[in-house]
Amino acid sequence: MQSAEIIAIGTEILLGQITDTNSRFLSEELARLGINCFFHTTVGDNPERIISCLKRAVSRSDIVITSGGLGPTADDLTMECIASAFGSELKTDEAVLVELKEFFAGRGYKMPPSNYKQAMRPVGANILPNPRGTAPGIIWRLDRAKLIADGLISGQGQENGASFSTGTSTIITFPGVPHELRAMWKETLAGFLSEQVVGETIYSVELKHIGIGESSLAEKYATLLEGKNPTVAPYAGRGECRLRVTAKASSREEAENLVKPVVNQILSESGSLCYGRDDDSLESVVGDLLRRSKLTVALAESCTGGLVSKRLTDVPGASDYVGLNLVTYSNEAKLKELQVPAAVLDGEGAVSEACARAMAQGVRRKTGADIGLSITGIAGPGGGSEEKPVGLVYLGIDSGQGTDTKELRLGNKSSRSEIRYRTANESLNLLRLYLLERQEKTFEN
Repeated sequence: MQSAEIIAIGTEILLGQITDTNSRFLSEELARLGINCFFHTTVGDNPERIISCLKRAVSRSDIVITSGGLGPTADDLTMECIASAFGSELKTDEAVLVELKEFFAGRGYKMPPSNYKQAMRPVGANILPNPRGTAPGIIWRLDRAKLIADGLISGQGQENGASFSTGTSTIITFPGVPHELRAMWKETLAGFLSEQVVGETIYSVELKHIGIGESSLAEKYATLLEGKNPTVAPYAGRGECRLRVTAKASSREEAENLVKPVVNQILSESGSLCYGRDDDSLESVVGDLLRRSKLTVALAESCTGGLVSKRLTDVPGASDYVGLNLVTYSNEAKLKELQVPAAVLDGEGAVSEACARAMAQGVRRKTGADIGLSITGIAGPGGGSEEKPVGLVYLGIDSGQGTDTKELRLGNKSSRSEIRYRTANESLNLLRLYLLERQEKTFEN
């Protein structure tokens, strides 16, 4: 079984100025390939400490992945440290240099001298292309026995209980920019590791669920979770959870055939609890349903402040089904823009089922959309009461044929941002379920 280690490089991580999401992503992807990750290390932009971490990692792990430190500035030290740690010279990769110059020329700039260092790589290392930025990585397979003989690493201290005095260790470097790292992994590295390191084809399908907790999902599929090939594993997400079905086989087709019946079983048993798979998001699934139904939606948001509108319009082509959305935060805006009756605002209040109903009806009438969706609530941290606590939210959905509402109680222990995010999830899911129900009725007729 191959072992891996991840080294996140950057003083800004240690200072808490940025969150290291790269290590989490890499760990999940390594697990997807069946590669054990035994160590995570975070180190600042200090050559001695970086080199020490690299030597220790190579001495004990088959795969060493670094993120960060590949930029053009003086504190981007990863490539220099790798070359120094393992006795190699840095040389300019002319093909990479040409690509860098073309990258800047395509944007109407001359390449700054500082970017020349991004075309440097240790002698013996291969380039890992970066399709999203200027910092390519490397893949470098090192002979551990030779490194020990040359006195560059120690053969001692195998903390994970295995001896790595022989064999190879492969160093893989990524930039620290998350979207660049993920693109490099998906477009280049995952296939290489699957074929060259694991020696098998790994195929996974991730089934995304909402409206059920991780523990309940695990209980529902307890028998499947005991499987060996394919394996089924639950994961908690932010306001949702996932089931990942993974199979290993000698070919992609064989692995897919192992996964397919399990996926079909989960889809059948989960029903509308499963909203999508792999790269699907609630907003992309809702957008697809709206487009296929040839329907439009208009939003009236209060406590979410436009978050649901943002997520819907994050999806390319959202103009097919989104025209005019409104953030009606104040009572005055609800009254003026949506014609929410003053009696509702004065009597039951802005955070009420009656207000959510009136907002949904008002935004649909005002915009001429097929569906009106409304959100009103108390995101906190203040503004709550015993009768209406922080986290109380009402959703409304109106089609002109009728109006439905939903009450949410998201808990006063949640932060403002968490309440808003979970409210956005619930709003999108309410719209999804409405569209699915409408679709079923259309098929029946």
